[in-house]
Amino acid sequence: MKTFLNHILLPALFVATLTGCSDDFLDKNPPQEIAAGQFWTSEGDVQMGLAGCYARLKGTYLTWHRSYFDAAADNGWAQHYGDIRLMQSGTLDPANSGAPRALYTSCYTGIASCNTFLKNFTKVSLPDAAAKAYEAEARFLRAMFYFELVQHWGGVVIYKEVPSDIEQLKIAKSTKEEVYKFIEEDLNFAVANLPDDAYKSGHAVKTSAKALQARIALFQSKWDDVISLTSSIIASNKYSLATDLESQFIKGKGQASCPEIIFSIKYIETRDGRQSGDGGQEVEFFRWGGLAPTKDLIDEYETGDLRLKKWYYYSPNKTTFEREDGFKFQTEFTATNYGLIKFAAIWDPGRFIPSERDILTGHDIVLFRLSDIYLMNAEAQMEKAGGTTADAKALSYVNAIRSRAGVPAFTTLTRALVRKERRRELAFEGLRLFDVVRWRIGKDLNDKLIHSNIRLKWDDKFYIWPFSQSEIDINTALKQNEGY
Repeated sequence: MKTFLNHILLPALFVATLTGCSDDFLDKNPPQEIAAGQFWTSEGDVQMGLAGCYARLKGTYLTWHRSYFDAAADNGWAQHYGDIRLMQSGTLDPANSGAPRALYTSCYTGIASCNTFLKNFTKVSLPDAAAKAYEAEARFLRAMFYFELVQHWGGVVIYKEVPSDIEQLKIAKSTKEEVYKFIEEDLNFAVANLPDDAYKSGHAVKTSAKALQARIALFQSKWDDVISLTSSIIASNKYSLATDLESQFIKGKGQASCPEIIFSIKYIETRDGRQSGDGGQEVEFFRWGGLAPTKDLIDEYETGDLRLKKWYYYSPNKTTFEREDGFKFQTEFTATNYGLIKFAAIWDPGRFIPSERDILTGHDIVLFRLSDIYLMNAEAQMEKAGGTTADAKALSYVNAIRSRAGVPAFTTLTRALVRKERRRELAFEGLRLFDVVRWRIGKDLNDKLIHSNIRLKWDDKFYIWPFSQSEIDINTALKQNEGY
């Protein structure tokens, strides 16, 4: 496989992000044809450059592919991604860490784009407030990329600016504490300078940055910070729970105006006979059965839970999904007898017939929504109280989620109840592995039935991932994580 430094990061630094511009710009202006002074001359160039930074969120395992990491734990079976299945089988090492390596590459490509933008956008004369807002968006995105890295690898290499040559890329990793400090600086600036509006346009706002701060604090068990940040988002009254279980994820059910979404990756739906952008949830998860829920996950839901009906289906023959009105969809295969429709517009046969290539795959990918904020707050309240709480606000947040799902309210919150509710509510949104790692419950997953007679194996070294061997070979200053 092509090495990261030579074939991914360097092109990002010296070609694609040399101008900090979007893919469309590069298509029209090949790098070898960009004349000096052609770019960074107007605010339109700044906006295009920033769009290029947002586009990096669509890198592998940053966008809808993040759902597959639920199958690195106990929520699902990855039919098509062997490297994810290797993680479930207890095998993760520098030589076969394909999925982690893809995430690593996507994050550093995003960081390179942000650094190039931050280096160049000041060449354009802008009002001070506008300049700070643009900078805040780029620093929010850079913080997001670095958090993806630090939560999986611990200490990583920090690039604060664009290196001038390849030798400046070959540096030692910083400690995880230093990475968190750098992230904190970026997010503090973002919170201070992003618009204090409700999220709508695809551009980060103040509450988007606070939501990321809260998730980072949650990962570090900083309960007071989690409570303060989530309470601030809730008290802003900019968001409310959707009344349904579909509009958060599906364009045709009202995703564009869903009041629950705090930040998402935007896609465009088209009916031009091909997949839109690189969105592919409906193709991969529904039509091809590429990600199948485990019975272990399904059994976590209570009888009558509406999420069971809206987000999953059961297929005795493993190849057919039948709607309530009798219409049958032929799916390729669901290995576990359960299928995932959380992100699929199943009411519209035109999306799936006659070919999977006609499927519209333009749903936005939600990274932060209010139900997650509610659950963060409730968990922090519960943990701060020692593992059990009857706090009225914490209960109201969890019970609002449960009421929407049609299940009875809790009267007390325990650690086990909160963790179960997170697993049920946030399944396949890319947060199950995040929770397993921060709760240090990997051993509890051992021997769970995943598919057929295959049982999950967990090694505690998986709490920190290995750097791929190709990165170690190129960046000789990068030392491998312990245990690999």
